[in-house]
Amino acid sequence: MANVLSYRIGHPAKPQIPLERVKALGIPAVEINLGADEDAAAAKQLLADAGLRAGTLTAPCPLADAKLFDIFENYCAKAATLGCSGIFTSVHSGGMPMPEVVARLRRIGDIGARNYVKVGMETHPDLCENGSKGAATMADVAHPWVGINYDTANVYYYNHGINTVEEVAKEAKHVVSVHLKDTMGGYHDGRFPDFGKGVVDFAGVFKVLNGVGFTGPFTMELEGEWTTSPDPAEQEAHVRACVEHLRGLGLVP
Repeated sequence: MANVLSYRIGHPAKPQIPLERVKALGIPAVEINLGADEDAAAAKQLLADAGLRAGTLTAPCPLADAKLFDIFENYCAKAATLGCSGIFTSVHSGGMPMPEVVARLRRIGDIGARNYVKVGMETHPDLCENGSKGAATMADVAHPWVGINYDTANVYYYNHGINTVEEVAKEAKHVVSVHLKDTMGGYHDGRFPDFGKGVVDFAGVFKVLNGVGFTGPFTMELEGEWTTSPDPAEQEAHVRACVEHLRGLGLVP
């Protein structure tokens, strides 16, 4: 089965580049943001009109909030309506004892399971900032609907002296979604260049994940000054360069 390429566009009504240009670049799926009160069916139709579908939906995860589970009931239902395979979220313990963190994540997993939506925890401190930490967290949570959203560049940003292929191998069996980003490789280095201009071995990451049966979504999370450029052509050129790099490596259709 071919790998599924996706692109993190932000809100579908205000995408990073126009939806029709995303489709023209041959990208079939997108990761989107929606407000808590927004209609997922309307967003689905907006994407469908442009020939796109939602692969993943972003959701907040305030672990200590009394409304945490209501938030996930809402967003998992939205993801199901959209036809998403998963929820992307960033989870921080905030000093909460680990047994309580685990209990809350398992309950979130139950909500995901009822909606047939997997919850992917981003490569962020303090639960998943590298492969070892992510694997340990997954071993504690031990829920089939809670996994890792592996970020190919964040592991460099949050750690010293690591290699992204080695890190993803440590938690590959738990990966339910991926953010593709390149990086210059430095600790807390916020430079994320076009694919192929940094240190990320994309072919190596895909090989590890394909080896455990994961074929996507592989979502391009593109960051940099160009994303705020008033010139749509400049923005599209960067997206195209990243897509072409992946295609040149034979990783996506």
